[in-house]
Amino acid sequence: MKILIIFIASFSLTLSSCKNEPTGNNSTPSENNFKYPYEINSFWYYGTRNFTTNYRPDSLIVYFPTDTLIGVGGAIFLKDTVINQDTLRLLRNSHSETGHSHATLELYRQTDTGLIRIAFYSDRTNFGPFRPNPKTITLSFKGKKYNSLNDIFDFYENESRENLSGDTTLIFDNPPKVAIKYPIVQNNEWVFNIVNSSTKLTKKYTTFETVNSMGTSYYCIKIQKQWYIDGSNTPDSRLVFYDYFSKEGMVKRDFTIKDIAINNSLGQLLGYIDAKDEAFLNFYTHP
Repeated sequence: MKILIIFIASFSLTLSSCKNEPTGNNSTPSENNFKYPYEINSFWYYGTRNFTTNYRPDSLIVYFPTDTLIGVGGAIFLKDTVINQDTLRLLRNSHSETGHSHATLELYRQTDTGLIRIAFYSDRTNFGPFRPNPKTITLSFKGKKYNSLNDIFDFYENESRENLSGDTTLIFDNPPKVAIKYPIVQNNEWVFNIVNSSTKLTKKYTTFETVNSMGTSYYCIKIQKQWYIDGSNTPDSRLVFYDYFSKEGMVKRDFTIKDIAINNSLGQLLGYIDAKDEAFLNFYTHP
């Protein structure tokens, strides 16, 4: 709660002093080797949408709200801090939606080879508004049961797959995670995280695309994240995840989880749904 209050105050100050709110076309197709903005006080204000779709059978819609759940969030490179004689930059990311709010605190280093996460205080996702489910049903995906769609998104977006520790314990990534790899080369793929002996995550640059968000066009690199689960040599096709980054920073995120099983209170299978989680940039400001 304290972090959320700090975020709201910080956001209010940012609004009052924002001078770099983008208008028109800010990115051009000639800029292919951009890096993620790393200046202290760089700030991004974004929105989120969360909804269910592709009901099989259609009657499953009665168990879910028909409207899209909306959330808002803000991310800011707050300050530098020295840990183990290493200078790192703190990224604070706060997200809020009716009945649900949380914050992520991460420590990064940017080099000529990439934007690298070194440690974190909380690894919760900031792109999954909370969606409670009726007590009459349960959800399952890949044999694991969940209480809500938010729990499923949290499990797969919590890239460390560790017990969420709140924001009081500093946890080091071992090895550090390369969030963005430099230089940006189309079709370049790298191992982002080894979860355990049988599961790994990769990231891959796919295409350069122009993305429109809130009336502004951004020239972005599209990054695909893939899960190789249970020792498989092929990625799980039910997890479809793309990030879009430009020289202005994060612009868009699309995450779809397919074939989520819906069961009644007796454990009987009722059918399947897909769930989609989206994030989109509203505006940004850089020093």
